[in-house]
Amino acid sequence: MGDLMDEGSISTIQQFHSYVKRLSSIFNIEYPVVQIWLPGDNDIGGENEPVSKQKAAEFDKVFDQPSVITFKNLTFFKVNGITYTFPKRTEEVDETNINIVVSHYPITSRTVFSTQLIKEFHPNIFFCAHEHESKYVKQNKDLTHRNTHNFGYGEGILNISLNEDNLYEIYVPTCSYRMGTSKIGFGAAIFNDNNHHMKYTVFWSPTRFPYLLFYLAVMIFLLWYFILFCVAKLIHRHPKIVKSSSDSQPLLERI
Repeated sequence: MGDLMDEGSISTIQQFHSYVKRLSSIFNIEYPVVQIWLPGDNDIGGENEPVSKQKAAEFDKVFDQPSVITFKNLTFFKVNGITYTFPKRTEEVDETNINIVVSHYPITSRTVFSTQLIKEFHPNIFFCAHEHESKYVKQNKDLTHRNTHNFGYGEGILNISLNEDNLYEIYVPTCSYRMGTSKIGFGAAIFNDNNHHMKYTVFWSPTRFPYLLFYLAVMIFLLWYFILFCVAKLIHRHPKIVKSSSDSQPLLERI
């Protein structure tokens, strides 16, 4: 869903390739399943800096695959919401397939662009990322009456009927601690009932911030313990000084 690399948009080509190698060591790119790779703004730019044509071309070269991918009776259309580009529908696509639009940037909030996509692909559902939050948008198919719903911890399973008059856009959360969000996870969707029904949920990863705070508290405690231990040891080894002045003599001896 994009943002596959931390600083791919501002890296050199050599660094870009090293990020790709690291990614392939985490996710088995050679695993025999259908994989769909999308560029994000962290990969090719487009958010706080211009889109790098060099990185966009390199991304397409490294992750070489068609823009329309069909698996059984599911058709995925790879849309680039950063550059506002999308593939053309081919005659090879079965009209009875479930059409899924996948993009890094949210799509349905961009009325003109999403209207073009709806006319071209007749999508049953949209998947996006970018915001690193888990939520979904439910709206009419004419993109009116938009309602955004959070989909966080404990939400269970989201059941969606693809035959209803509503159109959904699922925001998949980030699965990387590098993004700095407290909640990360992996989105998972299952199509059943002859692909007329979809179930979606998020497999949440353990949150790291409580553990980081715990480690910080332990380190502070150990540091203070070490300091107090060293001070106590120095005091214990310091020779006692016997004062000879009258102030140090007992009161009865002064009389």
